[in-house]
Amino acid sequence: MGLFYHCRLYDLHTGNNLLLDGCSAQVSITDVHAAVTISQKFTCSSNHGNSAHQVSGVYTFSLMRDAAVCEFEMVRGDGTKVEGVVKEKEEAKREYDEALRQGYTASLGQQETGDVFSISVGSIAAEETVTINLKYVQPLIDDEKKNQVKFIFPRTYAQRYGSAPTVNSAFGRTVQQPFTMNASVQQAGSINAISCPSGHPISLEFDHQNSRNNSIANVLLQDRSGFLSNDVVLVITATGLDAPRCFIEQHPSPNHETTALALTFVPRFNVSDVQDGVEYIFLVDRSGSMHGQNIQLVREALVVLLRGLPTNGTTFNIFSFGSEATKLWDQSRAYDQSSLEEATLHVDSMQADYGGTEIASALRLVYDSLPKSLIRPVAVFLLTDGGAWDVSTCIECTQAARATLPSPKTFIRVFSVGIGDGASSDTCESISRAGGGMTVYVKQGEPLTGKCSRLVRAARTPEVRVNVDWGLGEKEEQIDESDDFEFVDNPTLELASPVNPPSATISLFDPDSDDMDVDPSINSILHPTGPPPKPKPTLPPPPRIQQSPLASQIPSIFPGSRTQIYAIVRTPKNNTVNSMTTEIKVRGVVTTTGALVELVVPVSKVLSSPTVDALGFPLLHTLAAKALIKDREEGKHAFPPSASALFDSPDLNTELKETYLEKDIIRLGTEYHLASRYTSFLAVD
Repeated sequence: MGLFYHCRLYDLHTGNNLLLDGCSAQVSITDVHAAVTISQKFTCSSNHGNSAHQVSGVYTFSLMRDAAVCEFEMVRGDGTKVEGVVKEKEEAKREYDEALRQGYTASLGQQETGDVFSISVGSIAAEETVTINLKYVQPLIDDEKKNQVKFIFPRTYAQRYGSAPTVNSAFGRTVQQPFTMNASVQQAGSINAISCPSGHPISLEFDHQNSRNNSIANVLLQDRSGFLSNDVVLVITATGLDAPRCFIEQHPSPNHETTALALTFVPRFNVSDVQDGVEYIFLVDRSGSMHGQNIQLVREALVVLLRGLPTNGTTFNIFSFGSEATKLWDQSRAYDQSSLEEATLHVDSMQADYGGTEIASALRLVYDSLPKSLIRPVAVFLLTDGGAWDVSTCIECTQAARATLPSPKTFIRVFSVGIGDGASSDTCESISRAGGGMTVYVKQGEPLTGKCSRLVRAARTPEVRVNVDWGLGEKEEQIDESDDFEFVDNPTLELASPVNPPSATISLFDPDSDDMDVDPSINSILHPTGPPPKPKPTLPPPPRIQQSPLASQIPSIFPGSRTQIYAIVRTPKNNTVNSMTTEIKVRGVVTTTGALVELVVPVSKVLSSPTVDALGFPLLHTLAAKALIKDREEGKHAFPPSASALFDSPDLNTELKETYLEKDIIRLGTEYHLASRYTSFLAVD
C-alpha cells in the first residue's frame, strides 16, 4: 500500500517541517522537450532554530524518470547565491558533512532512485529564509492522438511497498504547498490546442507578436487556493509533432569539442501482424494503494484493452496481484464472445483488496506459467501505480524470461500502464524497457482509447530492428527505421530464415496509415583484512560517437509510438555544425519478412527562442548525456574489446563490469553537470 505525500522540506534532527513561503515552476516547452526551473522558498521559524541549534533540512520530491537534473542553487536570506557543482557521490557527501561540522551553510542534491530526488540544506539559522532553485530537462511523451505530446509535472509522490533504498526516500508526510506555474510553449508548426486534463484551471495566450502561425503560446496555471495535491498535466497538439526530424547542437564551451544530435519521430507504417496470433497476459495491481480512483482507472483501461484485442489467433488471461497473486483461468483461453463476457464481469468486480505490492513475485508467476519454449509470441500488460521499491528484481526476472522463454520465431514483450497520480515512472519504465515494450500513463480525466490502441498495436507488430547512420563517415551497424522508410531488396544482408519480402514499397512514415581474461577463482579468495579491494580499472576514452540507445540495442519500433535517439559526437575545433552533416539515415529490417527499411532525415539546428537561449546549459547535450547515463545504469555499455573482454565472457566478472560502468557514469555526470546514481550536487557557502 502507498502513503501519498508531496514535496517537503523538514528538519533532519527533529523531523519537523520547515515553513514553505512559496513555490513556483517556470516551464519552457520546445518541440518535444521541456526545461523546468523550480523555485521554493523555505523559512526556518524560531521554533526550529536558535543559536545553539541550526536546522539541517532535507527536501525530497518526485521527478519523471527521464528528467535530467542539471542545475541547482541555494539563495540565502541576504541574497548570497551558492551554486552547486557535481562531484562523485561519496566525495560530495563527505565534503557536505565536513562543511556542516565547520559551521558553513551547505546544500547537497542527490538522486535517491530513478524518479526520487532530494536536497539537503544545512545549516539554516533561526528566522532565515532560504530559496532553492532547481533546473531539469525531460523529453515529453506521446498522448492520445497524432501530433500530440504530454508534459507531466509530478506533485504527488507515493511511498512504496517494501524496504526503501535510501533513508531520504523513505520519509513521507502530506504537506500542503502553495504553487504557481507558468509555461511557454514553442513549436515549429502551429499550435492547435493546449489542454490540462489534470483539471487545473489554466489561461492560454498566443504570442502573435513573435509568431504569425500560432507557434508560440504562454500558459498560466491559475489555482485560487494556490495549493496542489495532484500531478499537473499539459497536453500540446501541434502540426508536425510526429514528423521525423533531427536537431543538432554544438557545445558552446571551448572546453567541449562535441556536437549533440537528437532524432525524434513517430513511425507510421502498415505491416502484417505476427503470424499465428499473440497470447495477451494482463497483470493487474490490486494492492491497497490502488484504492479509489486508481482501481476505477484500471477497470476502465482493462475494458478498453480487452475490447481492442484482435479476433483472430488471440488467447488471453488476467492475473491480479498484491501481497499474493491469482489468475482468472488456469490457462489462457481463446478470445471469443464468451471469454470476453466472463473477463469483463471479472474486471467489473475488481477492488483494491490484495494488500501489499509484490510486483516481482507477480511477474515471476506470469513467466513461470508460460511454456519453457514459447509456442507463440506473448505480450504482458502490467497495470500498476508502481508502488514498490524492488525495481531491480523486477528487471532481473523480466530480462531472464526474455532470454530463456522465446523460441526462434517467438518473443515476449512487457508493456506498462502507469495508473493515477504519483505513479512511479522509474518502476513502470524500467520494467517495460527490460521487457522490450513501452509505457503509457493514465490519469483521472484523460481519454484512454488512443493509448490502449497503441499498446495493442505494438504488441502484435513484428520486431523491426533499426540503427542510425549519422552521416559522419564512420562505419556503423546498419539497421533502422523512419519517415519515408522504403523497403528495398538487399541480397548482401544475411537474415535467419527470411520470408519472401513484400513486393510493394512500404513507408514507415505514411501520413495515410491507420495505425518502431580473468581467473574466476580470484573473487573467492578473501583479502587478509576482509573482502578484496574494489577494482580500480583505467577507464578507456569514449568512442567518437556516443549513442543512446546503443547501436546494437535500439528497441523494436512500434507504429504510433515515438522513437528518440541521441548522440554526442567528438568534433575538431575547426568543424562547424553546418560542415558536419546535413542528413542522417535510419535503416532497418522487419524480422518476420526480411524486408529492409530506410529513411533519410534532414538535420537542422535547435529551435531558437529567448527561453531556450536563456537556459544556461546546452539542451541536447544534457538530454543525450542523461540518456547515456540511463543506459549505463541499466548495465549497457560501449567499451572497446580491450575492456569488455574482461567481463563480457562466460566467466562474467560482475564486480569489474559494475566498476567500469560506475566510472563511466561519473565521467558523464561530472562532464555534463548531471545528478545520477553515482554523482551529486554540492554547494558550500
